[in-house]
Amino acid sequence: MRHNKFSIILISVVLLIVLGACAGSAASEALKGTEQEINSAFSNQISPVISGDYIVWQDERDGNWDIYLYDMSVGRTESALFKDSKDEVEPAISGSRVVVADNRRGNYDIYMHDIASGAKTQITSDRADQKEPAISGDIIVWTDRRNQNTDIYMYDITSKQEIRITTDKADQSQPAIWGNIIVWKDMRNGNEDVYMYNIDTGKESPVVTDSAGQTNPVVEGDYIVWEDRRAGNLDIYMYEISSGKEIPVCIDPSPQKTPAISDGRIVWADGRIKGTNIFIYDIATGQEKTVSTSSEYESNPAIEGNRIVWQDKRKGTMDVFVFTEDISETGVAAGEEMGAEAGDGAKESPFGVYPVLAAVIAAYLIITSGKNGRRKI
Repeated sequence: MRHNKFSIILISVVLLIVLGACAGSAASEALKGTEQEINSAFSNQISPVISGDYIVWQDERDGNWDIYLYDMSVGRTESALFKDSKDEVEPAISGSRVVVADNRRGNYDIYMHDIASGAKTQITSDRADQKEPAISGDIIVWTDRRNQNTDIYMYDITSKQEIRITTDKADQSQPAIWGNIIVWKDMRNGNEDVYMYNIDTGKESPVVTDSAGQTNPVVEGDYIVWEDRRAGNLDIYMYEISSGKEIPVCIDPSPQKTPAISDGRIVWADGRIKGTNIFIYDIATGQEKTVSTSSEYESNPAIEGNRIVWQDKRKGTMDVFVFTEDISETGVAAGEEMGAEAGDGAKESPFGVYPVLAAVIAAYLIITSGKNGRRKI
């Protein structure tokens, strides 16, 4: 009996340690690469996004918000994409197309700038505010207040057709899009949930409706990722569309927020070290690493390929930094060159800490079982 009690206590401690950890490897392991500051102007530069060699952000250097571009292929050259006496905010990018919310007419409309051609296009013209744009390929989505509440709308660049996606009277906001899937934060159940819409089928469906708040959803391929308050703090969760499985990515007691995803890798701002730092998690390998711990003020990351960008307050105002991962690391991290030793097991187990939990629980049941298979109390 004494042995069983000791075993139960030991396993309980192990359970608490495992539950308090993030899925993946130790957080102390650092991603290999180099980081650099992108912008050169004083004042605040925030909300960076990235596509290929293009890094775009919201910039306050002239006393109001403009949109600036940095092209990694030509070196340290910044240029203004949107520069007006009124504010342009909330940039999003896909390929060479940048979309923003623009206040030049006294209310916010959605505008698009094609970096390749230099052409600017006004997408919306309703007198109510249209904000929070997102873009993937030929499809632009945004939040729209023309119906008094906030709805999600979509615009097809090829067909020039605008479509209302949500009709519920509650507010829908924070839209994101990848391919034919649109996701957003939804208040129809009285709290913050995540919903999705399939453009091909025209079907809307809930992703997560937990009674706690789920916010800032992003999507890529088969995965929807968001920040989740069900444990009382912000954690990162993931939903696999094909299987309908919900998977915790990082459930550390400190806050994890503003996730982004690219090539099956998730980045977020993490509070477990000091301040907030940028972390990365590879879905295929289950590995978690630190991207940058150079500052206590890193937030709002975005990722594409081997580059991660974020806003950083280490110099007193918000600046934009980029981390370029070593190419030799990228193939392994993205699951492209995984050998049998690291690959097979990791691919079969995207659930992070849960195989460990299962093993611990199994051990608990064995230790506390009698000969007849019934548990001793």
